Formats: sequence, C-alpha cells, structure tokens
Amino acid sequence: MEANITEVARLARTVTRFAEAMRQGTSRAFDPVRVGVLQAAVESGPLRAGDIAERVDALPSSITRHVQALAESELVKTLPDPNDRRAVLIEATEAGRAELAQFIETGDQVFAAVIADWSERDIVTLTELLDRMIENWSAVGATQQQKAHKRGPGRFGWSRI
Repeated sequence: MEANITEVARLARTVTRFAEAMRQGTSRAFDPVRVGVLQAAVESGPLRAGDIAERVDALPSSITRHVQALAESELVKTLPDPNDRRAVLIEATEAGRAELAQFIETGDQVFAAVIADWSERDIVTLTELLDRMIENWSAVGATQQQKAHKRGPGRFGWSRI
C-alpha cells in the first residue's frame, strides 16, 4: 500500500523539523562548513578548495576562509598542486585526523543521549529507513526539486539567494 498525500506531507514536515532542529543545535556549537572542510580533507584529501566546496555545497570563497582557520589551528596544511602550480591542495594533518575522530565520537555520545530510551530495534529500523530515504533522494530528489521550481517564472523568487 502506498502512502497517501497526507502521510507524505506529514513525513516531509517531520524531516524538515528534524533537519532544522539539528541545524540550530549544531550551528550554536560549531561551524558545520568548517567541519565539512576538515572531514573532506580527512576522508578524501588532499583536495583542491574547489573540490571541497563542491563536496560541502559551499561557495569557494568561504572555503578559503575555513581552510585558513583550520591551517592556523594546524588541523590541515596546504601543499602545492603538482598538476597546477597556481593551485594548492588541502590535506589533513595527524592533529586534524585526531580532532575529527574526537569530534565524531562526541557527536555520537550526544546522539546516544538523545535516543537513550529507544529500543535497539527502533534504532535499527530508523537507520534502515533513513538510509533508504537518502538513497532515494540521491536518485530522484534533486531532479524533482528542480522540476518543481521551474514550473513558473518567478515562482518562489523570494527564496533564492
């Protein structure tokens, strides 16, 4: 049985409320873009700033500022790009790798406290469903959003950057 439009709308609002609650809580504690830059450098570095900007969906000019702050904290270092002498690569330092690991562990502890009274089955079920939703979103979500926003000239113009 497929969900009706009321249940789909309810799920959409619930997911939006959850994302907003996460955004508000995290943006008070840390800069999510800066964390994303460090995470990209740890997981996939060395990378160019433009590649990191694409991964974290941020403006390249803001990435430069975040890289500078992370470099000053000795969490990343910049290296000359052997393929383009005008460009640099961003690479995580050992201190950066350790800092990210500790950051993730702390986040896991916070999350564990939030769902402390949940059953293991509830946690496994929600994780499976969210993984499925992320896969489906990756497959069709962005395309559907673009189609919806192109339905009329100037539609939702107030929401654009």
